[in-house]
Amino acid sequence: MKFAIKEVKSPINHALITATNTGSKPCRIYRYPALRLSENSQSETARLGPSQPQAVVTLDRGATAYAGLITASVDRNSQNKVTTSSIGLSLHGPDAGDSSTENGVDVTVPGGSLYVEDDNAQVTFWQDNVSDALAW
Repeated sequence: MKFAIKEVKSPINHALITATNTGSKPCRIYRYPALRLSENSQSETARLGPSQPQAVVTLDRGATAYAGLITASVDRNSQNKVTTSSIGLSLHGPDAGDSSTENGVDVTVPGGSLYVEDDNAQVTFWQDNVSDALAW
C-alpha cells in the first residue's frame, strides 16, 4: 500500500487521505485509517460514524481508497492546536477493535505543514471515491 495526504481547498478545514494498492492482488481496506495527528496525540483520531459505507472497500491492483480528514472546527476554537509535517497512519484489520498500529507509517504532508486540532479532528471511513470522502 502507498499512502498520501493532501490539504484540499474545498471543503475548508479538510484533508484527503489516499491508500493505493501497489500489490499484485486485490485487497480489502477496513473501516477507517487509525491516525496519530501529532507526537502529542493521546489517542487515535475520532471517526465520523455516519460516513460508514454499505460495504468494505475492495481495492483492485492500482486502485485507490479515500478518507476525509476534518482537520479543525470552523471557528478554529481548540485547546490542542498543532502544525504537523507528518501524520501517523495505521490500518484496521477485519475484526472490530483490531488495529495494526505496530505496522503504522508516517505520511509526510506536502508543503511541510498541516494545521490540525487534535480535539476537533475527525476521520471518515474509507470510501471508494473522493466525493464521498469529502462529503462530511
